[in-house]
Amino acid sequence: MKAALVTRYGPPDVVTVGDAPKPVPADNEVLIRVHAATVNRTDCGERGAHPFFARAFYGWRRPNRTILGMDVAGVVEAVGANVTALKPGDRVFGMAPSRRNGAQAEYLCVDEDAPLALLPEGLGFEEGVVCEGAFYANAGLTAIGLAPGHRILVYGASGAIGTAAVQLAKYYGAEVTAVVAARHVAMARKLGADQVIDYATSAYRQLRPDYDFVHDAVGKMSPRDWRRLLKPGGVFATTDIGPKGQSLMLWAWSLVTRSGRVRIPVPSRASAPAFVRFMRDRLAGGEFRAVIDRSYPLDAVADAYRYVETGQKQGIVVIDVAGIDRA
Repeated sequence: MKAALVTRYGPPDVVTVGDAPKPVPADNEVLIRVHAATVNRTDCGERGAHPFFARAFYGWRRPNRTILGMDVAGVVEAVGANVTALKPGDRVFGMAPSRRNGAQAEYLCVDEDAPLALLPEGLGFEEGVVCEGAFYANAGLTAIGLAPGHRILVYGASGAIGTAAVQLAKYYGAEVTAVVAARHVAMARKLGADQVIDYATSAYRQLRPDYDFVHDAVGKMSPRDWRRLLKPGGVFATTDIGPKGQSLMLWAWSLVTRSGRVRIPVPSRASAPAFVRFMRDRLAGGEFRAVIDRSYPLDAVADAYRYVETGQKQGIVVIDVAGIDRA
């Protein structure tokens, strides 16, 4: 099979498309013919293994796995002898394993109980590769206990995590302010944000401490930025360690003092199967939709990595592995 192969750490050029053995499902596994995958910030971090301590998770000298890609959508081609929940021909979506080869390939084997669900009728495969960003966004929203009546500001509401955070925050009943670059304002409005603000304008600088929560979806806010926006007792949540590691240090201090003021939620992989089922229901009910920036064929996957690393993407970047079926 064709696959995007990563055999050493480095820039996007280390990703090459070549041949790899087609996986064979074990008794408790399903074989998926992949139609769509993504390239995201997590993939870029794993490929480059920065910061260096990340290699403790990914492999010290070289990557432990040679095929990346967490988001997957495709068709079940074969099932193992003990599989009962799925059958050949089922259209599925979800998340690939984090410790085994991923979805940037023509085929993927996963356990029957993996984070996988039936793709809702009427959705194309490219509309189903939305779980990775939403998984991290939802972890932040549930960790802070977002509920109806809360006011939340989502900073960086244009990427995979940010667009998911806006939609899920609205689902949970919150009043949402989305902060984005000027070119993303119209998109954020279409997602249902109650207020959309260009971060480079005076309107952003003049915001008052009116928010119960600030969610930094890109890990770029300084403590001075988010502190001026929070109500007394408000909570800051982020998906990254922040500029110069400041958010990490403040999170540690928050733990020591038990203030709970700073959160860096990391979702448990054990929660992923239930989360994918949750996303299935949101997609089927029209409460969540994919925001697709652009699509690349598998042969151009290195170009997709280069684009994602510009930090300019809107929503998700899709890898069209099998010629996406939009029916």
